Amino acid sequence: MRAFLRSPIRCLTAVVAVALMGAGCSFETRDFDALFGPTFSVTTLETAQSSVVLDRNGRLITPLRGEQDRTDVALVNIPEVLQNAVIAIEDERFWDHDGIDIKAILRAARSNVNAGGISQGGSTITQQYVGNVFLDRRDTTGSRKIEEIFMALRFEQRYTKQFILERYLNWVYFGNGAYGVEAAAREYFGAPDCVAQGVSDDNCLKVTELTVVQAATLAGLIQAPSRYNPYQNPNQARDRRNLVLLRMYANDFITEAEYEFARLEPIELVEDVPILEEEYPAAHFVEDVKQWFLDNEEFGETRELRARLLFEGGLTIHTTIDLELQARTEAAVERALPRFREDGSENPDVAAVVMGTTPNDDGHILAMFGGRDYFGTRDDAKFNLASGSGRQAGSAMKAVGLAAALQGGIPVTSVWESPREIEIDNWPVCGKPWPVRGGASDETVTLARATRSSINTVYAQLIERIRPQAFVEMAEKLGFGVGRIAPVCAAVLGTENVNTVELATAFSTFKRSGVRLDPILVTRIVQPNGSLLFETSPNPAPVLSASVANQISWVLTGAIERGTGSRARLTDGRVAAGKTGTSQNNADATFVGYTAARTAAVWVGYAEAQIPMNSEFEGRSVAGGTFPALIWKEIMEEMHDGIPNAGFATPPPSSTTTTLPDVPEVLIVPDLFGRTIEDEELQLQLEEQLFSLTVIERETTDYQPGSIFLQVPTAGTEAPGGVVITVEVAVEPQAPQVPEVVGLLESEAKQLLASAGLGVDTRLIANPEPIGETRPGRVWAQNPLAGIAEIGREIATIWVNPTAFDPA
Repeated sequence: MRAFLRSPIRCLTAVVAVALMGAGCSFETRDFDALFGPTFSVTTLETAQSSVVLDRNGRLITPLRGEQDRTDVALVNIPEVLQNAVIAIEDERFWDHDGIDIKAILRAARSNVNAGGISQGGSTITQQYVGNVFLDRRDTTGSRKIEEIFMALRFEQRYTKQFILERYLNWVYFGNGAYGVEAAAREYFGAPDCVAQGVSDDNCLKVTELTVVQAATLAGLIQAPSRYNPYQNPNQARDRRNLVLLRMYANDFITEAEYEFARLEPIELVEDVPILEEEYPAAHFVEDVKQWFLDNEEFGETRELRARLLFEGGLTIHTTIDLELQARTEAAVERALPRFREDGSENPDVAAVVMGTTPNDDGHILAMFGGRDYFGTRDDAKFNLASGSGRQAGSAMKAVGLAAALQGGIPVTSVWESPREIEIDNWPVCGKPWPVRGGASDETVTLARATRSSINTVYAQLIERIRPQAFVEMAEKLGFGVGRIAPVCAAVLGTENVNTVELATAFSTFKRSGVRLDPILVTRIVQPNGSLLFETSPNPAPVLSASVANQISWVLTGAIERGTGSRARLTDGRVAAGKTGTSQNNADATFVGYTAARTAAVWVGYAEAQIPMNSEFEGRSVAGGTFPALIWKEIMEEMHDGIPNAGFATPPPSSTTTTLPDVPEVLIVPDLFGRTIEDEELQLQLEEQLFSLTVIERETTDYQPGSIFLQVPTAGTEAPGGVVITVEVAVEPQAPQVPEVVGLLESEAKQLLASAGLGVDTRLIANPEPIGETRPGRVWAQNPLAGIAEIGREIATIWVNPTAFDPA
């Protein structure tokens, strides 16, 4: 009889008949051969798996979970005690049957007959898996049960017991959002010990550390995860666990002594923290990683597809952050500027970023301080102060002006007047008269001295000479976002909002002798099957000549040694270069600097608004050379353990300490009016006198297209050799184009047409044609048509479908 029952071929008819009789239904099989054809592989079935974010050393930062928190684990890594616990309570004859358990089915059938429907399933582990993965789990009819039986039999013919058990243990739901044994082990019993020890091996799994009590607790959840939830129903969970232990003992999986001991043990759980409230280190950085992924079309055509891959794709994301350096950065900030004062009030906020510049970490974000507490209760807690919209960097932006000046041919040793106050009255360049304060005295100073001492009046003259557009172009080359900085003269004094990531990117370019590397957050992403989804490919971009960049490093080294950044001087004597920055009302203070191995940028201010910091630093105002410089020093001294001291590339020796060619101190600016940029004689003349041009194109019909009609400095005036001459070149105006407005809302259409210089006549008439635009409130026709170059009229007419509230 036992042999008969263990043969599915001989007993199938009897089983099906019994089940059908119990269910009172008929059944028609589907084409299973088509389902389990030669190309089918169960491993290709989509199962959501949580992704994980690792630091640069492979340490876990946090999982990224979707609706299903899951981490697939090979059966060899699932301990036998957990396998036995699940088998004991869910399918104790698993290793003996062929997909169905005849005894369980007969018992369930008797119960179903008595109940007049399906009250018990008698499902094996194989049946549970195939029935839920391949069939509609909402269907509770008898025909579905028979279909499940057929599928289980066929499934066990194709796959081994070990494979089926592995798939089941990685698929089954344990409650609290945890799918599979590894997610469940972490959810209820915490992170594995090896994570705390910094182990990055794939075998660092919580499931491998489970005790008998823990394994039995998890196994007991499978039948009814909510009913036996140990957080919500501890008594039911304990009773269910003890039943699992009893079944383990009855099946000789544990001894009597082990059973007696385990059933008296309490269930010790980690704190039940909702997924959205789980805390983890470097949270602002992780948020940037997520946004980088979701914005990258390389990972999917739509943001929805990218989100599904990120949170359910089982990805291993290797980032550049170093958790050890991150912790040191946070501690350094707290030492230099504690969050709370002695009276309990809060000190200003801080943002900081550290970027590597060695061959092994060049361009890598190693640490990021985006705010005091990402998981705090403040409304702006999750806003990243380090990489967000940014704030004023003050005089730190003078380094950008210096780069533009040197690259344009102005020597770093050029001499400038430095009055205490100055007014720039040059409407074409700076607009209305611009008063600037902050000079050294009435003495003259070199551009190098003006930078180190952060002399505003010199840089006001400098921006007038190089022009705001040249400054903006240089800023964007150095790594500031396109369009972030307005082409205004005050920008050289740091009035435009920038963030610490941009500042670190720009200053690290000086260290690399003029080569920019965009910041890197992720080095590689690995898929669950081990294949590489993404690997970073740095794209170095030379944006400054090496001689210019090395001069800037020489100047900025002096800013720390004997300038406004003296508080940032490193105690180990390590060579460093940097620049302070303070907004005009002391609401923002910045320090940016670098060594041969690391670049860091620090901002201090109040996140909620630009609140002047007039007494926060020992009763005095906060400036870039106070808290920001001190924080920078604390951070950088934590960043160089084991890194040898090294300096920067030294400019070739010369009497002027500059690598630029010798240029005349004073030249007469040539007359460029009416000449063209392509004029070879003009190019030769400029090259001989070391002048360079910044070209601005203006639409006008007053001058010949391609000709220069305005220049600054003006012709015939004296200027230092090598000065940048800004010229405006006439270009033929483009004929106005009528924009396409069909399909837009009426308000949108009016705005777009008005921008083309057209008035609008609206006709509220429904589209009489069944094709075309028929939505209420939308434009369905226009005159003139889109794309007409010569508008030829002052009024455009649009026909708009009435809304539901219109009488029409």
